[in-house]
Amino acid sequence: MKIGIVGYGKMGKDIFSLFFDKLHDAEFVVADLSGAEENTAAVMKSLGKSLKRKKITEEQYEFKKDSFLFTDDISALSGCDAVIEAVFEDMAAKKELFAKAAAAVSEDCLLLTNTSSLDIASVFADIPHRERCFGMHFFYPVKLTGFVELNVLPETSQSNTGKASKLAEAAGKKSIVFSGEYHIYLNQILACTVSHAIYLRDRFGASVTELGGALEELFPVAGPFEVLDSVGLGLMAGSPDSFRIERNKGLLGYGFEKMKGWLSEGCPRETMNFLDFMAERDNKAGADCGKAALYMAALILNETVNAASEYSGDKAVLKEAVQDTLGLAGTLSDCCEKYGIEALFAALDELYADTGFGSYVHQDKSIWEMLLG
Repeated sequence: MKIGIVGYGKMGKDIFSLFFDKLHDAEFVVADLSGAEENTAAVMKSLGKSLKRKKITEEQYEFKKDSFLFTDDISALSGCDAVIEAVFEDMAAKKELFAKAAAAVSEDCLLLTNTSSLDIASVFADIPHRERCFGMHFFYPVKLTGFVELNVLPETSQSNTGKASKLAEAAGKKSIVFSGEYHIYLNQILACTVSHAIYLRDRFGASVTELGGALEELFPVAGPFEVLDSVGLGLMAGSPDSFRIERNKGLLGYGFEKMKGWLSEGCPRETMNFLDFMAERDNKAGADCGKAALYMAALILNETVNAASEYSGDKAVLKEAVQDTLGLAGTLSDCCEKYGIEALFAALDELYADTGFGSYVHQDKSIWEMLLG
């Protein structure tokens, strides 16, 4: 197996590290504009430490030290079985890179984009043999999340989807397949959760710190505002049109407008700045956030039920993927039982009456019981 990775920023580096550590018999080509010597030296230093600490054998060390190449030459991707693109979210840049990659590799090589927001069909619009083209979306940090999204096109063959799934499995990841408006669905529900938290902050007149504390029972590791902080306001405040599920556009639009407002007020776009920015301007108001966890659970469960009722794949895998992506304290079924369907429906009805957002419109109780029972 020979794997190409295009782009060696935060995501590209994490994706390379995942596969390099897990696949002991694979070869790698990493194409990036600069830093080949420095990146090679860093990987060799890490390999030496792994050998010294007996994390790899002498035989594995000898193979691995010659198994990777950092280069600025896209043509070096020749011979790859799969190419994963992980450059910044710019349509023109991705299209240009895939055009060059497609010219360098065979027609059987998988061409995979890690985009978290762009239209995947447009990324590959000019690429021949589109049966090998689709999205393979990793969440950051790559090693700490359990799922990879395979966002397939109508032309994507099942055999190629299967190859990508086996590749993810070899790296210790579970894969879940999405298509059409459900492309990058786990990112969509994550964005809905963040926008819902922003709305609840306004609804309760609370500070980010106050609302975050009220949501800790649901998110023991990182709540929506911590996610926003780690992703960065610049990336999270993209256009809601990136996500095409109609029912969520009102809620996402609300969140995106608020985030753009914070950017205009001076919040840095980069990661690990949002919480500090809000701490300087957010006064604790002594807000009553007693219903915050109920309202958040209602949104998450409702969106999952709506998605599961339309999802053609394994619904149990979808529910597990949502739990893993959001970092929930328990299963969705446990969450539903904790708060009770009647209380959750009452919360959703109240939220919808106040906002008109389609994200808060729920299905019948029987559907919830079937999917969450």
